[in-house]
Amino acid sequence: MQNPLLFGDFLTSNPSDETFIDPRLYEDCGDYENVKKKFDWLLQEYNYDENNIEMNLVLFDDALSHLTKIYRIIRFPLGHALLVGFGGSGKQSLTKLCTYSARYKLFTITLTRGYKEKEFREDLKVLLGMLCEGPVLFLFTDAHVLEEGFLELINNLLTIGMVPALFDEDEKKNMSDKIKD
Repeated sequence: MQNPLLFGDFLTSNPSDETFIDPRLYEDCGDYENVKKKFDWLLQEYNYDENNIEMNLVLFDDALSHLTKIYRIIRFPLGHALLVGFGGSGKQSLTKLCTYSARYKLFTITLTRGYKEKEFREDLKVLLGMLCEGPVLFLFTDAHVLEEGFLELINNLLTIGMVPALFDEDEKKNMSDKIKD
């Protein structure tokens, strides 16, 4: 019985290699030192990617434990999580690193002046359209909750997997045609 007990499928992760085929090998990751080496390398790769804003993270034991949990959750089919903690504690940064490591796209809404439910529904259309191309992580923070109706739409996504009346029939057909093959 070793302590800590860390399992995951990120030890083979190589997001910078476009030809890499992920075997999704869920395995014992060893101790914190082994996990730290891998996530330090993944963080370095994340920072080298020109599409990402550089993150300077200190990966201490608790952060590594949270990274393994977040990674496991997002890799689980239909996985979703509610991360609770003080602002500035690294929840978003760890989530971004896990998203990059899993080779998922990251989607978050951009709040603008006058952002209401109509704009949120349009952003949800974009998000669901991105899902036709591959896995996407939707990062939604407490700052994004401008109206109570946003939470109802999120609840619909989580419970039934869709937002009623979001797409008209032509849009539904176009999306289904994209993923038919």
